[in-house]
Amino acid sequence: MKKMRKLVIILILSSVGVGFAQESGSIYLNSEFLPNSEVGTIKKNNVGFVIPLKNAVNKESISIIGDYQTTHFKFVDEDVPFETEQIDNYQTMTLGLLYNRILNDSWGFTFKLAPQLSSNYDENEFESNDIFINGSVIFDKLNVEKQTMWTFGVEYDAQYGLNFPIPVIAYTKRLNDKWAYKVGFPDSRAKWTFSDNHNFEAFTTLKGLVGNINDDVEIYKVDYTGTLNSTYFIGGLGYNLRFLKNFLLESKVGFSAVNNLKVQSYDNDEIYDFDMKNSLYLNFGLKYNLKSLVKVKSPY
Repeated sequence: MKKMRKLVIILILSSVGVGFAQESGSIYLNSEFLPNSEVGTIKKNNVGFVIPLKNAVNKESISIIGDYQTTHFKFVDEDVPFETEQIDNYQTMTLGLLYNRILNDSWGFTFKLAPQLSSNYDENEFESNDIFINGSVIFDKLNVEKQTMWTFGVEYDAQYGLNFPIPVIAYTKRLNDKWAYKVGFPDSRAKWTFSDNHNFEAFTTLKGLVGNINDDVEIYKVDYTGTLNSTYFIGGLGYNLRFLKNFLLESKVGFSAVNNLKVQSYDNDEIYDFDMKNSLYLNFGLKYNLKSLVKVKSPY
């Protein structure tokens, strides 16, 4: 029942969100923090890229995508009834392909396939359970005259901390030169652009982590195998600064409405719930934009 209530909360709050399709290639680095004094603090650092490999007559593009992420959990040991050294550091490596195609009548199609390694690499250097296969199929329908766009599809990404595909649906609207918004799932935004290079964004977004525990972990004096799953839903405010033409500096501050962290078996049965409390959220990033991808241009 507790799991179901938390999932319902995620779905209700996220019914205001999406932001999948990138319209340009990029190289980026990012850091985020969820400080939590009662159980533990989550810190993530990642660096990645979306590099267009092929553009064909302005109708389609193929890009290679890659990302390397480190996640550190700084547990407050007196609040966790077992030794946490085995599960406090994770490395996640992703390499995949992104395919965009413009169809007829302002339709666009995006397909992503992104195999991933995510593990604590405790005793074993590598095992099959370290592998996760992520992907998405997304359609966009643009109305140029009304400056609106519908987006829908499906995505599976282990890094949401969920073990099932999620729907992707959004409605995007540009109100005028300064205001635009997206409403949908799993990400929402409302943007106020007050100059060419500066804007503020209110946002909600779903994030998380799944990492394999690639050696037995002792919990309540019993050895278990499985994964560490983190899912958190964030709402907040961001500021974006564009400079030197192609650079973008991003900063966000917010608060989590849902914050789940648990050890699960490979059958997705709960082994231990850390009972994480909701907490402050901080995020800082730097992006360098490369050449544009071929896709339906969002009015956002």
